[in-house]
Amino acid sequence: MGRRPALLRETLRSLASVTAELPILAVNDFGDELTNAVLHELCPHARLLNLPGHLGHHRVVDRMYSEVQTEFILHCEDDWLFSTSELLSRSLPLLTSSPRASQVCFRDIRDIAGFGDRIPKLATKIDQGALALTEVHDQWFGFTFNPHLIRRSLWESLGGYAAFKKERHISRALRAQGLHTAYLATGGCTHLGGEESVSTPPPSRFRGFLRSFTGL
Repeated sequence: MGRRPALLRETLRSLASVTAELPILAVNDFGDELTNAVLHELCPHARLLNLPGHLGHHRVVDRMYSEVQTEFILHCEDDWLFSTSELLSRSLPLLTSSPRASQVCFRDIRDIAGFGDRIPKLATKIDQGALALTEVHDQWFGFTFNPHLIRRSLWESLGGYAAFKKERHISRALRAQGLHTAYLATGGCTHLGGEESVSTPPPSRFRGFLRSFTGL
């Protein structure tokens, strides 16, 4: 999380029934106090890790996961809107019974951009009614940082995420092992932060006008 307190507030409110029952580790790689204040307000039992400066996404996640003692990790970032409170009851049995599933992703597949209408058409049903997207692309859909449940042991087996430059490189490595991301058939969340990225500078007013004028 970081620099997007309004989005974090929406995320945590929609996830409140889940976070109330779980131990929470949080990390803010940007260190802004407005974001930290939202976390403390809505998740007062969360433990916020202190970082030695800006580390970057993969190193930050590795630092956070190094503190985890549980067998499974429910991973979430600060810009998602959840539509169900049954994330664990739906995903944990699937992950424990599916050795080829690298993780169970909560994102509704209809919310995934970049593939047009191919995703619903090419989704393959797997265990317990979940979906795999291995037919959509031969290297993606082996891993995603979208909200998910994952075994801590899988992260350990990769030697952490910092060894990989991009998310897609993690996906390639896991697809090469015959693993895939399992998606809940009815989904569980949609993306909020597509227009408010912390990794790219905001567009100029002129570019923003052009985008709204042309509909691009």
